[in-house]
Amino acid sequence: MEDDIEAIKSGYEARTDKLNSSLDCDFDGVSTDRLMLITWLIANEYLDIKIALPSDLDTTYSRGIYHEKIGVFINDDNYAIAFTGSSNETVGGLLNNFESIDVHWSWDDKKGRVQQKIDNFQRLWDNNTNRLEIMDFLSAFSDEHLIHQPVYETEEDTIETPTVIENTTSYLPNDIDLRDYQVEAIDAWFQNDCRGIWEMATGTGKTITALSALAKLREEKKRLFVLIVCPYQHLVDQWHKEVLRFGFEPILAYKNSSSWIKLLSKVSVQYNWRNLDVISVITTAKTFTSRNMQKLLSKKPQDAILIADEVHHLGSVGSREKLTDVFVYRLGLTATLERWFDDEGTDTLKEYFGETVFNFPLDRAIKEGFLSQYEYHPHLAELTENELEEYEKLTKKISKQFYSEKSDQPNEPLKHLLRKRAKLLNNAERKLPILLNLLTEKADMIHHTLFYCAPQQIDLVLSLLTDLGVRVNKFTAQESASERLELLDMFASGHLQALVAMKCLDEGVDVPSTQTAYILASSSNPKEFIQRRGRILRKAHGKEKSEIHDLIAVPPSGYQQYSSSAFDIERKIVKKELRRFNEFAGLALNKNQSLIKISELARIYNLLGLLGET
Repeated sequence: MEDDIEAIKSGYEARTDKLNSSLDCDFDGVSTDRLMLITWLIANEYLDIKIALPSDLDTTYSRGIYHEKIGVFINDDNYAIAFTGSSNETVGGLLNNFESIDVHWSWDDKKGRVQQKIDNFQRLWDNNTNRLEIMDFLSAFSDEHLIHQPVYETEEDTIETPTVIENTTSYLPNDIDLRDYQVEAIDAWFQNDCRGIWEMATGTGKTITALSALAKLREEKKRLFVLIVCPYQHLVDQWHKEVLRFGFEPILAYKNSSSWIKLLSKVSVQYNWRNLDVISVITTAKTFTSRNMQKLLSKKPQDAILIADEVHHLGSVGSREKLTDVFVYRLGLTATLERWFDDEGTDTLKEYFGETVFNFPLDRAIKEGFLSQYEYHPHLAELTENELEEYEKLTKKISKQFYSEKSDQPNEPLKHLLRKRAKLLNNAERKLPILLNLLTEKADMIHHTLFYCAPQQIDLVLSLLTDLGVRVNKFTAQESASERLELLDMFASGHLQALVAMKCLDEGVDVPSTQTAYILASSSNPKEFIQRRGRILRKAHGKEKSEIHDLIAVPPSGYQQYSSSAFDIERKIVKKELRRFNEFAGLALNKNQSLIKISELARIYNLLGLLGET
């Protein structure tokens, strides 16, 4: 299926995508999601997939396929089990088929059949089997050998085809009164020939501003092929609601391609023949890079515009290769353009969309009253003796990897160690007692509160809050889209006092009613913490200010090794963390109080001079 192809492709791309924090978790965090599990296994190099293609089979009457079933299992002691054949345990296979499987094991194999099967498999994997060509997955995908071809379709599977209103006229809704900075952003984009990037703080109305610019362009050009790309499905749904207000009737191109590909192909032909004036499409980044969408865009629709929400996502290796020159007009939207550890991806986005033509930072948004003011409370949680021991081991390994690397970019072993240590810090044991102490005295007053956790903390925090009598629910990838919408409504109304989340609230989910946030798990990736802060600061009725509590795991105060190389590396990493703390504290109402608390960490690493820097 197409979703499986995309999941496998995403896994290989994530091996080289340093920004893919959604895979920064352990097996338990993905084990309940089939597609995410496939992606995770490939990204973490536990699984490889290759494609076998017949190279010279006789295809006069039918197209030949590679249909062999062979497998080998080898343990650490070099004992092996090998098999050929299959046991089809589907309903049809069990009731109707006649099948067999041939199994041999190395510890009782006088005829050497196991080794023969191992050799056969190795020749196959190494592309040394006659009449077959073995390709790695990404090569097979880019060469268009992987095509999802539906075979069975019942009446229940048929999806009703949406209608498209011809010659749709867009307009600026009467209930929208653009703010001065939104007008400024639109003017800057038009002055740059309708290309460029807007860096606007989360919560300042990027969507409405972009659609207003689109409405203006529609009035000037009369004809437009509009493609809006979002990183996630829930953002497609949010954009859909707003796009309808502006008079467009968009095609939602995501999920199963059978629901949109035929319609979009048909209306694209009509558009290029000038039988339609406007086509608008909203899609996900995954679908945008898919073969179906790229093939359609290769038809070069005229006067095309690409609007990319959270444009930094398109800077990944797999996505930036699909940025086609068909789009005359280009607009990228983001709060944080710079991709972490990926200068090449950032530069590619700037080259394609154009430089930043408008910047509306958080400090200006707060100062001018478009986002709420906030207090920032850092809480330092010292590692336990066992955690410190593991922490020091990892730090020494990181130090060795760091000094063995010539490049400024971390290699795969180094990234693995950094993820492992980040997991240790995120799950530090003493964070929960600190959280309990913060909540105990005001459990009755908790409302509109978010808790950001690591996967392993979700159930622990839920249990802690439930014991305190707090009405709470988790908000994770395990909940369906409809369940999430219901949870957000319950949260906004106050029926739920709190939501416990991992990363699902980082981008695109509107929770303006949030007044307090507790961050138990975070990273030094600016994208993550800037997105989270902006989401918490959205204005809402009756909301005077926001509070952010940041629980930070640190080595004990006695951990001072100024002469060791490990400590030198640690000091550099803490220096990056202090920049994050400065970012949070610098705009807080309680700036001085926050900096005093942070100084405890800075003192340990002799970095007091960095506090207060911008």
